[in-house]
Amino acid sequence: MKLGTYHDERYVLCYSSKDLSPTTVQGYESSYWLHVEPYWAGWEMHEIRVVHINTWLATSFPDNPGGAEKAYKVLRQILRSAMGDECYPDDVVDPTTRGVRLPRKPWDGGSPRLKPKEVKRLLVGVKGWEYEPVVICGLWLGLRRSESCGLQWGDIDMRTGLLRIKRGVHYVKGEVVQTKTKTHRSMRLHMLPRVAVERMREIKRDRRAKPSDWIMGDELGVDVHPDRYARRLRAFCKKNGLPHVAPKYFRHTFRVNTRKADIPEQDIQKMLGHKEFETSFIYMELDEDVLREDQRAHERLILRA
Repeated sequence: MKLGTYHDERYVLCYSSKDLSPTTVQGYESSYWLHVEPYWAGWEMHEIRVVHINTWLATSFPDNPGGAEKAYKVLRQILRSAMGDECYPDDVVDPTTRGVRLPRKPWDGGSPRLKPKEVKRLLVGVKGWEYEPVVICGLWLGLRRSESCGLQWGDIDMRTGLLRIKRGVHYVKGEVVQTKTKTHRSMRLHMLPRVAVERMREIKRDRRAKPSDWIMGDELGVDVHPDRYARRLRAFCKKNGLPHVAPKYFRHTFRVNTRKADIPEQDIQKMLGHKEFETSFIYMELDEDVLREDQRAHERLILRA
């Protein structure tokens, strides 16, 4: 069976069965139509071998290692799905398990993040701003952008600060859609610290918010739109001279700063909603402060020996 035929007739049905988020599906579809379909659609799947994949990666993505990685991931998923659907000969070895050479990614210096002083400056600087509650929850809890935008006032216990994360909000194909959390482990309990709870109480009281109201909305009609929130946060920080990272990097900021606070790694993993520690490890970066403290401990060990 040709790869394009299998994709159109069977593979697209996998999106709903896998319960993927709309943004993930949009990314896969974009990569398929942009990179995979033009090259592979007319190929018989069992004729695709490692040498052909490596030639494709080397010639089609000379300056786009990230695009190559994503496109190969989509190709690999389609081929393995075909094997599961028994649309692939049993006597042909899976080419995705042998010797595929992805272009090397250059090191970009790591993901941007805010230091503790910068977090404090940003929290103070957004006081009274229309999107302040989303910034508060995103920074204090290390939420995904979709999770912080998907919070409603009823999700937060204003007495204890206990908060339930149970949905996400995405902007897909020109419309805002409400979804489940990214994984079942992402549906979790979290807790705002005392200072954040006190401020959220004030905001809720001033806005006269109902439990079903979004924390992103207010009486001025600010709607639940994740992309617009990210753009306005950047503009607001630039205008007011505040430190800024995109909301999606609030998780990286939370991960690094909780490590500095000596919070146990297993607790950080649960707070981020990750199934495995390896996933939480991706978000961890050793900045100058962490490296200095670690090396001081190392130095004390050696000098006392």
